[in-house]
Amino acid sequence: MKTRRNVTTNIAAASAVIVTLSGFLPNPSRPVYAATATISASGSFTGGVTLTAGANLFFGKMVATNASGLLDIATSGVTAVIGGFFNTVGATNGTIKFNAGALKAIDMTIVGPANSIPLGSTANGGKTGIVNLERVTVGGPFTSKAQFNTGALKATRTLTSLTVDMNIGGRVSWGAVQPLGTFTQAISLTVSY
Repeated sequence: MKTRRNVTTNIAAASAVIVTLSGFLPNPSRPVYAATATISASGSFTGGVTLTAGANLFFGKMVATNASGLLDIATSGVTAVIGGFFNTVGATNGTIKFNAGALKAIDMTIVGPANSIPLGSTANGGKTGIVNLERVTVGGPFTSKAQFNTGALKATRTLTSLTVDMNIGGRVSWGAVQPLGTFTQAISLTVSY
C-alpha cells in the first residue's frame, strides 16, 4: 500500500506542473488585431509679399467747363469734383493684386508721381497745358488708407488681410487753359517688409 500512495502523489505533482505551464503556451485560436492611421507632414515657403499689376487708375473722359478745378477718385471708385461744373465718363479706381505670407507691418513707397503731367495735344489751337497729379491714395489690406502727396511718398501700415487687393485712388487738378488731349503717368508702388 505504501507503494500505491507514492504513485498517486507523483501523478498529482506532475499534473500541477502541466497546469502551471499551460498558461505560457500560445493559443492558436486567438486572433491578432492592429489599427493604423497615416498623416502627412507638409508646409510651404513664401516670398513674403507679392504685387501684380491689376487695373489702371482711369480719370475718365473729362469735360472741364470751369477755369480750374480738381477731380478725386476714391479707392472705392467714387468720384468727387471741386471747383466748378465738371463731367467725367468712365472714371474707375485702380487695383494692384496683393498676396502676403504673414500679417505684419509693411512700408509702402510710391515712385513718382510727377506733379505736372503734360497734356499731349495738337488740338485747341496747339495750346499747351498740364494736369497735376496731386495725390495717390492706397487702400485695401490694412485698417486705414495711405495717402501719398508729392513730396511725401512713403507710409507704414499694418496688414489686416493677406490677399485683399490694394485699391488705388488719386486726385488731378487742372488750370485755366485746357487744351484737348490725353495724359498718362506711371504709378510704381513698392512694398518693403
